[in-house]
Amino acid sequence: MRSASEPGDVLGASSRRTAEIFPKTGGGRLLAVGACEIDLASGRVSSPDGTTELRPKTTDVLRALAASPGTILGKDALLEAVWPGLAIEEDGLVQCISEIRQALGPAGRAALRTHAKRGYALHLDPPAPPRRAARRSLAGLLAVVALAAVGGLALLDRLTSEPPAASAFDQPAAAEAGTMIAVLPFETLTPGERWERLATGLTRDVISDLATNDWLFVLADAATRYLDPPSLAAAQRLGARYVVTGVVQVEGGVAHVAATLADAASGRQIWARRVEGPTGELLRLQRTTTEALVGELAARWSGPIAREAKVAARRGRPSSLAAYEMTLLAGERMDAATPRSFIEAEALLKRAVALEPDYGAAWAKSSLVSYNRVGPEMTEAETEALWAQAGAAALNALRVAPDDPMALGQAANVVRWEDPVEAERMIRKAAALAPSDADILAYLAFRTMHFPALAPDAVAWIERAIRLNPARPKWYDWNRGAVMMVAGRYCEAAEAYARAPDHIEATAGRLAALALAGEVEAARAGMADLLRAHPQFTSRWYAEATGLHPDVAAVFNRGFALAGTPAG
Repeated sequence: MRSASEPGDVLGASSRRTAEIFPKTGGGRLLAVGACEIDLASGRVSSPDGTTELRPKTTDVLRALAASPGTILGKDALLEAVWPGLAIEEDGLVQCISEIRQALGPAGRAALRTHAKRGYALHLDPPAPPRRAARRSLAGLLAVVALAAVGGLALLDRLTSEPPAASAFDQPAAAEAGTMIAVLPFETLTPGERWERLATGLTRDVISDLATNDWLFVLADAATRYLDPPSLAAAQRLGARYVVTGVVQVEGGVAHVAATLADAASGRQIWARRVEGPTGELLRLQRTTTEALVGELAARWSGPIAREAKVAARRGRPSSLAAYEMTLLAGERMDAATPRSFIEAEALLKRAVALEPDYGAAWAKSSLVSYNRVGPEMTEAETEALWAQAGAAALNALRVAPDDPMALGQAANVVRWEDPVEAERMIRKAAALAPSDADILAYLAFRTMHFPALAPDAVAWIERAIRLNPARPKWYDWNRGAVMMVAGRYCEAAEAYARAPDHIEATAGRLAALALAGEVEAARAGMADLLRAHPQFTSRWYAEATGLHPDVAAVFNRGFALAGTPAG
C-alpha cells in the first residue's frame, strides 16, 4: 500500500515566545527561559525549585549557543569552540547538552533544539508584539494557499486564529518532543565477565542503532552509563520521555534477553520483547538480538512509540492538537484505507501544514493521501487535480526536508517523469537513510512498481521490514504483494494481497496475481464482483492510477486479461 502511519518530525508552535535574553548589570548577561534564569558569566541557574550551577564546560557550550541565537552550530564547531585543539569525544558535548536541558527543564528543551545530523541551536525569540501569533498563523495559511493554487485544496476554518494550546507533543524539535529515549545499561543475571560484555555490547548497539533513525533522539551512552542509580527518575532528569531497560540471563548455552520500554514519568510499561539465542557465537547473538529489539522500536509509524503517541493524541482536545499529533492521527486514518478515512486524513494534514509550513513529514503524507484518493469513478479533471495536488505536496516535502526518507520517496514520484535515473537514486538514498526503520523500508518497497530495477532490493527491504516488525500493519502486505508481482512470485503476491487493506488497488492486484498463479476461475469470479462495485474499472485505469512502469504494467495487464478485465 502507498499508505502508512508516521509520527515523523515534530515542529512546535514557533510563534510562542520560548526564551529571551536581556542585559545584566555589570557587563554580564542573563538568559531567561520560562521560569529559569541563567547567569552566563557564572553558569548559575535560578529556578522556583532552587539554584544550581552548571559545570564550566557546560556553561561554555551554553555561551557558544547563546552567542549565535537561532543558528545551527555543528558538533565539530562546538567541540572546537569549547575544547580548542583537543581531541574530545562527541559524548562530552552530548553530556553538556543534556545537563543544560536538565537544568532548564521543559522550557529549556523547547529553546535548545537538536537538528538531526546537523547540530544544535538555541532559539531565543524576542518579546512578541501584539498579534504576532496571528501573523504567524497567516504565514501557515499562505503556505496552504500556495498548494491550493496547484491542487485545489479547500482551506479549513480558523487557520488564522491564535495558535492552539500546547499539548504533550507541542515542543519544537522532532527528536525531543516526545521521542527522547534513554537506554539504561542492560543488566546480567548470570555472573561472568563474558556475560557482562554481552550486556554492555547490547546496550551500546541498541543506542547506536536507534540513533540512526532521524525521528528519534537517543541519549548517548556517556549520558546514561554513569547514572547512579540508573533509574527512570534519573533518565527523566536528563529529559528522556521513554526509557529502555534490558536483562540478560544465560541458561544451558542459551542467552535470554528481555527488554522493556517504559514511560519515564509514570513508570508505565509500554512495550516488552523477549529474544533468545545460542551463546556459541556471541557477536552474532549480539547482532541478531539488537536487530530484533530495535526493529520494532524504530518503526516510526507503527512501532510502540508511535502507538503510544497516537493514544495520547486521541485523548487530547481537537483544539489542542499540534502538527505532530495531527500527522499521527492522519496516518491512522490512512491505514483504514476507505474513501472517508482518506478525506479525514487530508483534513488533518491541511491543518498540520497550515500550522507548520516547514513540516516535511506532513507534506509527504499529504502527497501520499492525495494519490490514494484517486478512484475509477472520478472524472479525468478530478483525477488530474489530485495528481497535481500530490505532486505539489511532494515537492514541498523535498524542499523543506531534503533528507527525510519519505519526502525523498514521494518526490521521486514527480521527478521520475523527467529524470528517472535521479528518481531511482533518491529511492536508494532514502533506504540508506533508514536501514533499521521497518516502516520506511516497507514503504519504499512499493517503489519497485515504478522502478522495476529495484526489485531485488525491494524484496530485501520488505522481507527485512517484516522481520524487524513482526507486528506489522496490513499495508505492509499490500506493498509485499506489489513487490512479489514485479519479482514474478505470483502465489506469494496473491497471499500477501489477501492480507492487505480493502482498497481497490490491493483487491485488483490480488486478482491479477491469482490469474497469473493459475487460479483463473477464482480470479474471474473476483473480478466480476469488483466490476459490479466499480464498473468504470479497467486495466488502463489501474496502470495510470498506480503509476506503473510500462514493464510492470505489462505484467499486471496479463493477469487482468486472464481475469476478464476490460482493457480501457
